[in-house]
Amino acid sequence: MMMGYTTEPSASAEALTKKRNSPKSCFHDEAMYAIHRLDIGKHKQDAWMVNMSRGGKSIHMTFSDSTYGGKEQALEVAQAYRDAVVRVVPPLTNKDMRMLMRKNRSEGSEVPGVYYKEPDERRQSGAWIARIELPVDEKKPNTGGKRQRKSLTRTFNVSKYGQDEARRMAEEERIRMVLAVENGEDPALRSPQARTLHDKLTRAESDT
Repeated sequence: MMMGYTTEPSASAEALTKKRNSPKSCFHDEAMYAIHRLDIGKHKQDAWMVNMSRGGKSIHMTFSDSTYGGKEQALEVAQAYRDAVVRVVPPLTNKDMRMLMRKNRSEGSEVPGVYYKEPDERRQSGAWIARIELPVDEKKPNTGGKRQRKSLTRTFNVSKYGQDEARRMAEEERIRMVLAVENGEDPALRSPQARTLHDKLTRAESDT
């Protein structure tokens, strides 16, 4: 699908941009950095797209108005995702760029928490894995005497997605996990629909 961008945001988007540039903002200094508008006339959807290069990777993610409840809501999610990428994925130094030219694809990912697992007797296919350490409840007793750890992993098999696509999916999943934790959400919930169902069930439990 061909991608293009409109050149001027709406008045409401401009107002939101000014708000994001305020000293109290938690977003990137330039609110619209790496974010472009897609319109339904040219791209079959009204959406914001994050399009940037970071850590030697090209990152593209679309946030549609219909999925997130409107134009401004979709923009907020796109900005939060963009800022998570900036925080999580380190920029390349000149040395990194030279090394990347010689790097074999199986050596690893530039995104922390993403790694490649070779095939073994249990797994016939290699896989890219996204992993995140989760906060633990320190109030709960620790009877084992060891440090309490809790983690979440997602696996993307190379046999199913291909080498490059499996790595890309793992990198995007790791960024989504970090963003979910920072927002106080459950990183195991993958889609807006899953989060909506989770919130509904949580409210139902609290009402009983």
